[in-house]
Amino acid sequence: MTAVANLSSGALEATAKPLAAACYDNNLVNSQGMFLGDQPLRFSLPLLLVQVSVILVLSAAAHVVLRRLGQSRFVTHMLVGIFLGPSVLGRNASFRDLLFSERGTYILESVSLVALILFLFSMGVKTDLSLLRRPSGRAVAVGITGAVVPLAITLPVFHALQPSLPEDLRGSSLVTELAVRLSLSSFPVVADALSDLDLLNTDLGRIALTASLITDVTSWFLRACSAAVFLVSEAMSPAFTARILASFVAFVLFVGFVARPAGRYIAYKRTPTGALLSEGSFVVVVIAALLSALVTDAIGFKYMIGPMMLGLALPGGMPIGATMTERLDSFFIALFLPVYMALSGYRTDFSKAEEASERWCALELFVVLCVSGKLVGCVAAGLFFAMPFRDAAVLALMLNIRGIVEVAAINSWGDSMKATAEHYSTLTLAMVLITAVSTPLIKLLYDPSGQFARAKRRSLEHARMSADLRVLTCLYSEDHAAPLIDLLEASGSSRDSPVSLIVLHLTELVGRAASVLKPHRKSTSSGGNPTSSDRIVNAFRYLEQQAAPGAVTVSPYVAQAPFSSMHHDVCSLAHSRKANLILLPFHKSSDGARSTANNAIRSINRSVLQYAPCSVAILVDHGLASGSACATAANSLLQRAALYFLGGADDREALAYAARMPETGTMSLTVVRFKLRNWVGMGGRDEARDEELLQEFWSRHRDNERVVYVEKTVEDAEGTASVVRAMSEKFDLLIVGRRGGEGEGDPEGSTALTSGLSEWSEFPELGVLGDMLASAEFASKVSILVIQQQPPKKTIATGSSVND
Repeated sequence: MTAVANLSSGALEATAKPLAAACYDNNLVNSQGMFLGDQPLRFSLPLLLVQVSVILVLSAAAHVVLRRLGQSRFVTHMLVGIFLGPSVLGRNASFRDLLFSERGTYILESVSLVALILFLFSMGVKTDLSLLRRPSGRAVAVGITGAVVPLAITLPVFHALQPSLPEDLRGSSLVTELAVRLSLSSFPVVADALSDLDLLNTDLGRIALTASLITDVTSWFLRACSAAVFLVSEAMSPAFTARILASFVAFVLFVGFVARPAGRYIAYKRTPTGALLSEGSFVVVVIAALLSALVTDAIGFKYMIGPMMLGLALPGGMPIGATMTERLDSFFIALFLPVYMALSGYRTDFSKAEEASERWCALELFVVLCVSGKLVGCVAAGLFFAMPFRDAAVLALMLNIRGIVEVAAINSWGDSMKATAEHYSTLTLAMVLITAVSTPLIKLLYDPSGQFARAKRRSLEHARMSADLRVLTCLYSEDHAAPLIDLLEASGSSRDSPVSLIVLHLTELVGRAASVLKPHRKSTSSGGNPTSSDRIVNAFRYLEQQAAPGAVTVSPYVAQAPFSSMHHDVCSLAHSRKANLILLPFHKSSDGARSTANNAIRSINRSVLQYAPCSVAILVDHGLASGSACATAANSLLQRAALYFLGGADDREALAYAARMPETGTMSLTVVRFKLRNWVGMGGRDEARDEELLQEFWSRHRDNERVVYVEKTVEDAEGTASVVRAMSEKFDLLIVGRRGGEGEGDPEGSTALTSGLSEWSEFPELGVLGDMLASAEFASKVSILVIQQQPPKKTIATGSSVND
């Protein structure tokens, strides 16, 4: 038997959550089955399973459509809740009583609140407070101005209009709290939205994250202070006030002086380097998060404050942050947090909008003032720091994104009866609309690769031989260090022809909310054990020490970012450090017995080829570390290199790089020039430039015994392939131009030399010859270096067939 008694009187305003007592038999948990006469949906467990399933299925189906419109999952979940609520399907009393009765939503809401608590704790762990140590002036100005301006506009207007406002707004603190909440940006919400948009590690993304963190820390401090002021104002005696303040101070001291050291001990002493938390340690951390919510709720503060404070106190990244992502975010939070947002949307009721139009308009006025004020403040601060107007507007939109933290605040106002049902519906709809408009506009207005497309294209072909060669060397793991160092050592360097190495260790962003791109510093938090980055940097430092003084300089960096946007860091660092060449490892590696491929690395390499502001080279390592017939010198594994020159900008770039090897290194070089029989040429600029560069090269190295120049005349592409097959095994390293992947932009004659070879291309990012050399039939110990000269600015948008 179930009975629901409505406790709301007609004189009271309708609340966001109807005041009702749901009475039901506490034995109605598990059904005996409908064949034995039970109605499964009258029992708690079957009803919970159906509710969760309906919400998740509808959310997944809706997001398939809405994501094509640039919408976030937050918007999807909220719209699904509105669809199930009294505004649409919930108008049907039978549907509402069957699936979402007052009795049925209690358990669902309780479980979803646990998910919210763990989400806030997880985001606290992933929050990098080091962003606040040396924030940029732009981030501070945007954060502060974007918070002060909306308050300076909204609060005076509220006080001026207060006498004419509806009674429920006139004597309430709702507008003031709303203005404070909307003037501040939520770091978890902004970080989650930028992650979905693949903008975490862009310039504007980093400014937005730092600005939102500044305001979010302020927000949590203000929440704690406002809760303390409220409790103190309600205190019956000085002793009661003292107990309140003492309880909160004791909790803060416990987090700072007990929980934080314990967390560091678990992370760095009990957990091996690079490993996740053990099962026992993980359970202890989760229980601590739940207890922190219980404690702050019990002493009269919001349940959200405890988990966030505890999360901020614990070390992020590996292993605690990574464990939260792996074991908590991917299952429990991903399962039940959408339920929390859908329930929030479910409580919105637009069926009585016409009756309460005055209240709706009054509250929406203040929402519009807050949003407009924040847009104006952020744009003004950006323009003050000489940001382009478009970038400043995008930054303002990023900081105006709303999400689960704002919805939680609205739910809190509903629970405390500061917000009526009409207020709740108005504010919930406003949050959905703000985010639904902001995210597509950000996608439309902001192309983070645009700055690289507009940048000056730097190349080796147009650089002086004695100029400083700036090479950005990218590594995804320690295994990539040895072959890249062998190549750089064989490429040669001297005081007259120095090499500046910008070493970038790229790792996936795990366990942190904000991406990282910074100079490498030796780790001090891993218990004395060197990290992977430390070992990579040590290897390149040794190369620097072994070279002649001033010949090689090493500048190490580390980057943590999602794989989907990691190319932003590569291109950004190459642009800021004025690199001539980006050196990338191939996505496939082999130990002689088997080969492994990493598609994430392949995707990054393709994106770098498309957007880089300078030339790009990909090294395909075929296991030279095991030795070859040609590698006889003790100090270098690379002794003989061959350059296959067919013509075109990429081949000229490859020639410019190869020309340094015999001049400053120990490498012998054979340049093989391919010519098409009976080809008389078209007299184009590319052909003329090819001849000019080859003549310059040969005249400079004519007397060098380590340089050989050979011309091969072939009938067609099959002849080219035959010559390549016959000659390749004589060398340790083969250097080829990528040649646009399909010969695009190359002279007509050189295109004819490879016509048809790309029909069975497996790796188009290596170009025609590179793909052929890297294929299984060339499975030898010969490594391959594929070089691309970045196309001119006017053609970068069309690019080549990298992503075909």
